[in-house]
Amino acid sequence: MSTKVYLVEDEPLIAETIKTALINDGYTVCGITDNAKEALYDIEEYKPDLILLDITIEGTIDGVSLAEKIQQKFNIPYIFLTSLSDPETIARVKKTNPYGYIIKPFNEAGLRSNIELALHKHQQENLSDLTTYNTSFFIKNKGELIKIVKEEILYVEAFDNYAYIITEHAKHIISYTLKKVQEKINDANFIRVHRSYVINVNKIEALIDNYVVINGQNIPVGKSYKEQLMSKISLL
Repeated sequence: MSTKVYLVEDEPLIAETIKTALINDGYTVCGITDNAKEALYDIEEYKPDLILLDITIEGTIDGVSLAEKIQQKFNIPYIFLTSLSDPETIARVKKTNPYGYIIKPFNEAGLRSNIELALHKHQQENLSDLTTYNTSFFIKNKGELIKIVKEEILYVEAFDNYAYIITEHAKHIISYTLKKVQEKINDANFIRVHRSYVINVNKIEALIDNYVVINGQNIPVGKSYKEQLMSKISLL
């Protein structure tokens, strides 16, 4: 699945040019807007992998202030794409710790390389944020670290390039593939049973046909995973 990019740009012609460049490079443009209010709503809905953010946009909230709100609410990298390069603007931008700053006019090669570097940097940061211990680990959520106790995890579900960690008390989304979450949990009780699910075998309530039941939820079991699952279950 291609990388989803959301674009905040108030000049229609430039927005269309950027959109075309992104599509030509294999990215998916999941949304475009010229104002902060709509951007926050769309980002919540579309969950892009990266945001391209102009500084001068419609409304009372400019791009730098919007970046601060994105930091507070989401764990999504963003790159400023702007014609502004004055010292005052640069000073404001620095405080938001962006993943890139591209001065217009830009070229497609520069845009692509900045996007790939931003995505790589974000992935590496997330790897350091998911710190594994013997019985628990921490995940980053809206600027804070939340402790997840392994034994409380019911299952993990894939969602595009993200994953949901379902515990006994909550549902968390993180910027990891299902494979990477399983590697980081690093526990033999957590096994893959489907291309979209990793389960905690200690939480299985029943097996029915090609499903396992965990907390009342039917989770499908793929044929290629069934043998490993059965090897983890004690039968009388």
